[in-house]
Amino acid sequence: MPKRFSFSRVGRLTLLAAALAASPTLADSPASADDAKSPFADAVAFWNFADLNDANVNNGAASVLQAFGDVEIGVELDETAKAESLLRGGDGKIARISKGGYLRIDAPHGSELAVDGSELTFCVRLRYDATVWQNSPIFSKHGGHERLAYNLYCLDDALGAEIGTTGNNGLLRCRALRSETRDPEAALTAWRDVVCRVDEAKVELFVDGRCYDEDFVLGTLRPNDVALTIGAQIEPDGKARAGFVGEIDHIAVWNRALSNAEIAALSGGSDRVDPRERTDLGDGASLQYWTPPNAYGVGDCMPFYVDGVFHFMYLLDKGRHGAKNGLGAHQWIQATSPDLKNWTHRPFVVPIDRQNEGSICTGCVYYHKGVYYAFYANRAVEYEMPDGEKRKTYGLLCLATSKDGIHFEKKGYDPIFLLPDGYSWGTRDPQIFQDPTDGTFHMYITTTYRGKGCWAHATSQDLENWTLTDPIYTHMNGEPECPDWFRWGDDYYVVANHLNGYYKTSKSPTGPWEVPNAPNILMPGIINVPQTAAFKDGRRLVCGWSRERGFGGSAVFHELIRFDDGTLGEKFVPEMIPETDAPVVSESEIAESERVWASLPTRCRVKFSLSYDPKRIDALRDVVFKYADDKELRVVFSERAVYLGGFKIERVDMSSGNLTFDCVLTSNLIDICVDDKRTLTADLPSASERSLQLLNDAGAAVKVKSLEISPLKD
Repeated sequence: MPKRFSFSRVGRLTLLAAALAASPTLADSPASADDAKSPFADAVAFWNFADLNDANVNNGAASVLQAFGDVEIGVELDETAKAESLLRGGDGKIARISKGGYLRIDAPHGSELAVDGSELTFCVRLRYDATVWQNSPIFSKHGGHERLAYNLYCLDDALGAEIGTTGNNGLLRCRALRSETRDPEAALTAWRDVVCRVDEAKVELFVDGRCYDEDFVLGTLRPNDVALTIGAQIEPDGKARAGFVGEIDHIAVWNRALSNAEIAALSGGSDRVDPRERTDLGDGASLQYWTPPNAYGVGDCMPFYVDGVFHFMYLLDKGRHGAKNGLGAHQWIQATSPDLKNWTHRPFVVPIDRQNEGSICTGCVYYHKGVYYAFYANRAVEYEMPDGEKRKTYGLLCLATSKDGIHFEKKGYDPIFLLPDGYSWGTRDPQIFQDPTDGTFHMYITTTYRGKGCWAHATSQDLENWTLTDPIYTHMNGEPECPDWFRWGDDYYVVANHLNGYYKTSKSPTGPWEVPNAPNILMPGIINVPQTAAFKDGRRLVCGWSRERGFGGSAVFHELIRFDDGTLGEKFVPEMIPETDAPVVSESEIAESERVWASLPTRCRVKFSLSYDPKRIDALRDVVFKYADDKELRVVFSERAVYLGGFKIERVDMSSGNLTFDCVLTSNLIDICVDDKRTLTADLPSASERSLQLLNDAGAAVKVKSLEISPLKD
């Protein structure tokens, strides 16, 4: 027999308080004793739809709704749904809204519903009628985008929230894609617990306890005197536009930011919420060519390796660097793996938790004596100088530390040090290394000194107190962004993003640095900000992000090779090559000078080799593989070069008479490896299927051998 529940307010809030007390926060910290009470206790309004009254008896104001059109109030839920309602603090009764129906209450300036400070939370427990799922308003104080205070709405493929502020250039927007729920079809008809939370720093959208999306606040909440509506929105002309068709269990509004524990309780408790983080699809799959869900992107990568664990740390990008009025609003987040195959997505390393953090910019993590030191530049909105002057800054050098490499704590919000006169205002891209000869720590910092791009150079004995020394010039135009430093064998290497695939070497940890007599490597093509990290057995990986859509794209991993002379090569990471199904094309040799393979899988792996007389290289004609209408892989023997989608790798070793090609085609990228020692990556136009065309102008002088095309596994 199903258990029967009392409809008493005390009973249902006791259930909610119990869920709250048992719910750890999503940030892994326990709820306090004060949290072990109903979040509804201090809501400015709480409607549970037994009737149209505000059910929050602890609040003196009476926010009584008015019903318009086809709206039923006090509809009884079945026993199962009633139990779920009571668990969350509802009363087992709902509002059922049919086409054209809605609820409304006036909310002028000064009323309890006109929340216009720096914090706001609202929750809505709802269920859509799947037969009429459509773009529609759900809950808002609207009045048009120029006046909007807050808005929850439904799109064909998502739930979305909008917040108006006094400082952002436009509305702050978050969305939860239906396709990224665990059961997209069930999402049409299932009850959903939706919470939108705003604090001083950001707005976050939670569905069923999972934070799907966020945006970043400047200023305060926008004042708005427009009526609050449920199932409709008020248009600029003052008329209500209805559209929601479905059921609503309860709605509440707070003038504060609820805790993660409270949000989990409102979603049924920690044992019921969707535990996935905003960047984790929950399957632990490979991160090769991976893009975070819900329109996030991978920005600058900062990998490191400690005690058998590879840490893939990166900037989580929203809006192609457009968030927070173009400041970027990047935050450090990471995934870790012991084997490069199975990945665990981790909490934020360095999040934005203050409005005066414009972006947590690129930096590095250094491990020393059991402590992880995360050095980063905060692109601050405004910073108060020691003399009291407030200045907008490009970057302030800051520090966070950790004992486990997962949970970091900021060491305050003030910079470690400020560069003196002569340097450009602001610092960024700190890189740390230790001189093995005397134990001194060195920091390279991207900046400009007296109008010339350089690395500011500081030293330390303890990683916390730093002394500035003479700047280091790279003899390149502009500022040498995102430096990387590493030792491999008897050589030291430095890399900067502006070096376009080139690196410099030295026999000394601090230079002088010279460009080796070697070809460009380090992710040429569309991969940005190559950064390296060691891996087990003396290996070293290089990571970057693809820029086919602007700032922020997909993660790309390659493995570095160190040759006997100290120069470097680059190949695919064996553990991260995508798995394939059985080949759809497999040929040992292709005699024709022109050949087309049509209707190939969109995502596939293509492997082939070329055989030729190495003594006749200068006379050989090109061999071309077209993989899109205007995209091709071209082998130019006379130049010792391979072109791919407008990019090229130079000084390819063609002396053996054989070249092998391994090509991975994803939905947006083509990544190739030549002879297992050179790589090149380009963008790939989207298509429902692929075709490959061979044009062998060299004829019989170049043989195309062992061609194999295999679809990538889903």
